Amino acid sequence: MVRKLALLLSAAILLVAATLSAAETPGGTPATQGELAKKLVDLFGWSEGVPEKPTDRDYLTILGGERRFRFEAEDVYDRYYDTVTVRNYNLFGPFTGRGWIHGTTAATAVHFKVLIPIAGKYTLTASTKGDDQLWSVAGKAFKVNAGANLKETVIGQVFLPPGYLEFNAVIPPGGAIDYLLFSAPALATVAPVAGWNFPAPLTGGQLAEVAVALLGSEGELPEDTAAPHRTLAAAAVSPLPEAFYLTDSQLYGKPLAGKWVRGGLTEAKLTIPVEIDTPAAYRLRVRSVGSPLTAGFGERAVTRTGMPYLEWVDCGMFRLGKGMASLTVLVPPTGGVDTVELARRNSAPDDYVAVAKLGKRADEIITSAELDRLLKQLQEKFKERQ
Repeated sequence: MVRKLALLLSAAILLVAATLSAAETPGGTPATQGELAKKLVDLFGWSEGVPEKPTDRDYLTILGGERRFRFEAEDVYDRYYDTVTVRNYNLFGPFTGRGWIHGTTAATAVHFKVLIPIAGKYTLTASTKGDDQLWSVAGKAFKVNAGANLKETVIGQVFLPPGYLEFNAVIPPGGAIDYLLFSAPALATVAPVAGWNFPAPLTGGQLAEVAVALLGSEGELPEDTAAPHRTLAAAAVSPLPEAFYLTDSQLYGKPLAGKWVRGGLTEAKLTIPVEIDTPAAYRLRVRSVGSPLTAGFGERAVTRTGMPYLEWVDCGMFRLGKGMASLTVLVPPTGGVDTVELARRNSAPDDYVAVAKLGKRADEIITSAELDRLLKQLQEKFKERQ
């Protein structure tokens, strides 16, 4: 009797297992969003930017596109070789992190090793103290004078590939370094519109959203004809930054807003708050004078060629979530801004599916085998990350 019950139980277990296996998908194991994220990084040549034992966060950093990487000097110097001391009190002014590194009574070489997840032309800034510093970064040399106290100082610009970067600085007697900052304009985020959910099954709609972002094709989304273009007058910004002044001059063309804002003899930055009521992809245009013009939201900005008179400048597509967003416009010396315009695009999963042309419905679950095949199609179309 016991043997009979055992056989029946084994048969039941096999039946349940077979049912669950068949329920996965007719064509195989469902792919997950996390599987897509990791394969993107591997297939598109970005894997040098992940550490030896990567976590989900490392993949999100690369696909997120933000290129602003800050390191505390006391965490990334060569503690076994360098003859500096880590201090944790305000000898030369405020510091960040758990401390700062202090040189000896002689000129001292400090060696650093950091991970740069995404390639790009970076500006290296450091909070440092001391004159006649010599920095050697990615084959370029920089001489820096920072003064008698810790202060943020631009070291220079370098192009960096993804991966680990080793560099050094020779600081003068009594010199100090608090932190290091590598920054470059952010790239477009490569992600589903709702963001990444690594354990979740991957749908055709989510794959299409990722594909369109990867290929820079959101400009092909149809315009939302039910949503009027939103125009914002730069002259309405209050308080107006000191670097700008209001004018109604028509010397450079007739302003649409009646008055427009113009900068002085130096580059000037204008921040315009924008309330977004519907999360979607938006095309940004800025009516401005002067070249170049840089505009964008958050860490992501684009630089375009402007005109010597008031004219629209197309700044491309931005995905914006619901809520308050900050539009930043950087104008050249004597440049100015009249009006900005946001035009909403249809951004439903079906709209992305139509643009991506991957042959999958928005609600269709993608299998791992299908994902490999579809990613090869994307590789053939991909040129460079925007």
